[in-house]
Amino acid sequence: MKNFILSMSILVSICFALSERNVSAAGRAEYAKCAIMTFEKEYQQTTAVFVGEVLNAKKLGDKRIFEFRVKKYWKGIAKRKAIVEVNEYARYQAQFQVGGKYLVFARAQEDGKLFDRRCSRSKDLDGYGGELQEDLKKLGKAKTFKD
Repeated sequence: MKNFILSMSILVSICFALSERNVSAAGRAEYAKCAIMTFEKEYQQTTAVFVGEVLNAKKLGDKRIFEFRVKKYWKGIAKRKAIVEVNEYARYQAQFQVGGKYLVFARAQEDGKLFDRRCSRSKDLDGYGGELQEDLKKLGKAKTFKD
């Protein structure tokens, strides 16, 4: 029985070590807990801040790509539609759902594409109370598209 337990322990250790080797540093960072940035720091580091409704979503590998209809915006938006990518992992799935309305704090990748990250201040407009209202108040008057 001792040999069986020892063998199983070694096997589990080997499997864990091999799986850890295949997880990138970025992947490990995504698994770690994170702290939500202050509003000021998040606003400063984001490329685009807007309120939008998710029109559709598609999955490409580890990415989920969302198309938003922009309702109002504070920075970084030039068109009525915005595309935002989210990297998904085993322990993190994108919060956005088709039909949902969100306050989005998105950053730009090197190629200019917008992305949302696990620890951003992006919020479901229907799911948050005081914190959402505080962020909207700090953002102030939004810009809208003229019809």
